[in-house]
Amino acid sequence: MRTIYDAHAHLGTEEERRWRREHGIVTMVCAGDQEESKVLSGLEDSHLVKAYGIHPWKADSQDFEEMVPFLEKADIIGEIGMDRIWCQVPIKRQREIFERQLALAFCWKKPVVLHVKGMEREAAKIIRRYPGTYLVHWYSDMEGLEDYLEQGCYATVGPDGMRNPAVCQVLEKTPLSRLMVETDGLGAVQWALGDNVKLQDLRNVLEDSIQSIAVQKGVTMEEAYQWTEANFLRFAAGK
Repeated sequence: MRTIYDAHAHLGTEEERRWRREHGIVTMVCAGDQEESKVLSGLEDSHLVKAYGIHPWKADSQDFEEMVPFLEKADIIGEIGMDRIWCQVPIKRQREIFERQLALAFCWKKPVVLHVKGMEREAAKIIRRYPGTYLVHWYSDMEGLEDYLEQGCYATVGPDGMRNPAVCQVLEKTPLSRLMVETDGLGAVQWALGDNVKLQDLRNVLEDSIQSIAVQKGVTMEEAYQWTEANFLRFAAGK
């Protein structure tokens, strides 16, 4: 079975993590607060690539100093950012926590996974002050993508693939050397594609996204596999 790389997901259930491991899916798992970070740090699984950060939804409930030890030991910081659409945390507080984490990532030279829902333009301006290696996960706005691509950011193809015009834009505009695929976890796939999607469909969802890359970029499926793997590993290494 060919290994496939899911560039963004969450802890999910033990069953989901086991299924991913058994079906050859290497997964970047993002813990969004101290509680999730403790669980993730205790997992021994060669198919997990661990990232730690204060998710914008947790910006007013997670003590920053309590997260610093996890940020310090993290190979990847994320997902972090700002969210005006699905989050009630005051933007001022989100921005403060976002920038404090960016400052650490910049100081420690660690790659960062970004969540920028409804705050795409502002987040792009903010990260210019902290040059580094960034992955914008599941970009879903028809404007502002160029601001990230100009800064050399990576981007993922979300699980809604060709159904979403914003994802089509990501496919079209992002260089092949900067593209990855993601599920955002089983729950997110079901939200995007319907509750009829089951755990055993996750690999197919990722493969469909890889196929969309192959078609858009005019490469073979094997080449698209190779590019998404190489991009995943390069990002994880902070390059």
